[in-house]
Order: sequence, then C-alpha cells, then structure tokens
Amino acid sequence: MTMRRCPVCQTCEPREFCTHAGVPFVRCASCQSLYYGVEPDWTRIAQIYRDDYHRLRGHSDNPAVEAAKRATMLRYLRLVGRLGPPGHRFIEVGCSAGAGLATAAAAGWDVAGVELSAAAAEVARQRPGVRAVYTGRLEEAPLADGQTDVIALFDVLEHIDPPQGTLATIHRLLRPGGLVLIVTPDGGSLSARLLKAHWPHLFVEHVVLFSRRALRRCLETAGFQVARMGFAWKRINLDMLARHATIHPHVVGGALLRTFRRVLPGPLLRLDIPFNIGEFYVIARRGRTGARPHE
Repeated sequence: MTMRRCPVCQTCEPREFCTHAGVPFVRCASCQSLYYGVEPDWTRIAQIYRDDYHRLRGHSDNPAVEAAKRATMLRYLRLVGRLGPPGHRFIEVGCSAGAGLATAAAAGWDVAGVELSAAAAEVARQRPGVRAVYTGRLEEAPLADGQTDVIALFDVLEHIDPPQGTLATIHRLLRPGGLVLIVTPDGGSLSARLLKAHWPHLFVEHVVLFSRRALRRCLETAGFQVARMGFAWKRINLDMLARHATIHPHVVGGALLRTFRRVLPGPLLRLDIPFNIGEFYVIARRGRTGARPHE
C-alpha cells in the first residue's frame, strides 16, 4: 500500500504505527505526527458527525462531563489571562453544547461559539451569557477580521486535515496581539508510543495527531509566535472516565474504570482530579506587526 505524505509538514516519510477500526495510522519520520496513511474516508467520517455525535462520544448531556468542562475551562482562562490578550472577546471553535462558553461568560468574557452539530449549537445558544453560536465550519462563520482577542480549540484540531487553512482563518480573525489556545492529543507522546491502538485518543475522526514540534512549526508558518506550551492537565472525575470507557471499549484500563463506576460511592466518582494521557496545550500570539500567514 502506498502511504500518503504528511499533511502537517508535507514530507513523505511515513512509518507504520498501528491499525485502528480499519484505518492505517502512520507516523511521520520527519515531524513525528500521527496521521491517516491513506486519504481519509470523509463519507465515513461525516456519518460519525451526525447530530448526536457529542452525546454518543460522551462530550455532553451528562453532569459529570459538564462539571469537568467547567473546571478545565477555568484553568485555561487563567493561563490566557496571564498573557494579557488585548481584550475580552472570546470564540470557542467546536464548542459542543456550550458548557465551556457559559463558564467563560460567567468569568466576564464576551463569548461566541462555532459548532458543526446543529443540535449541539442550539443547546449552546441557550446558555446564559452566550452572545452567538454559529453552525458550521470556522471558515464559513460570519465573523469580522481582526476583532477577536482569544480563539480556543479544545480537542478540535486533530479532526482537521490539512490544518493550514484553519490556522490561517484564526490568524485573520484575531486582533494583532490576540491569542489562539489549542488543546490536542500529542501524537509524539510516550503514551501514544506505548499504547498504540489502545491509546485513548485514537479515533476514526482523529485524522491528524500532532507532535509538539509539528504544531509549533505550523503555528509559526501561519504567522504566530508560541508563547506557552505544556501538558494539558484537564480536570476530570472518575464518573466521566468510566463513561468514556463504556462508550469507547478500546481504551486501556476500561474494564477497571467500569468496575469503579459500579462499586464506588457517588461523591468519590464526582471528585475533581487533574488528568493527562498524552495531551498538550499551546498558546500562541498573533504578531502585532500584522504579519500574514505564509503561502
């Protein structure tokens, strides 16, 4: 089978990694990202993104998930605030049912969202303090150039192949000095290398799993300066993890997590704890010089 070139760095040095759900994932020998070794089957992926995607994937419609999203959003808002964005206009791309947006609004941000799922977007619009939620892709949203202070993508960029167009759109929408916050699985992480097909972030719809080095290179090429990068310590609870393991049986340790859900008392299941299995965050700034992304 002929493997395609890397959508991140455009080199053609694929190395076999694993097969998951019939998809051959490969590692780029140059930038260390993971990606589909063949052209993604967008028809199959589109069927995954039906209106109940967020509920079926365990991303919404559950109090444990909502609590974890609120706690995680607050952590990243604090990180972003320390870097001094030019204002308080905030957009979350892939905002799901809007738990994070409502949290940001309550913290004083002027918030809007972009969401592919019409059903999830409608729920998000009803959240207190949410100014607007646009249904569709970021590139098609009716947003003014150079008017946004922070754009956040939590577990979104790995769904986009190739990523360059989305990063160019973010650059265009941000004010000079504005920030982009990205949280995404680390395709170069030790957990990915050890767990392979059992890695919790390996899904059919995750078409590109960046290494840290690769995402830094993409952002710099798009006209950003990376301000901060590190482990993405999300706030989660055991109830959320057990729910995730029930929905996704390939996840390592799933049987143990499902047992916890049956035998542990509710307060322990809902206890808020930091968690990371191979994700990282990056915050990058659009240059005040107004540099445009490279072609």
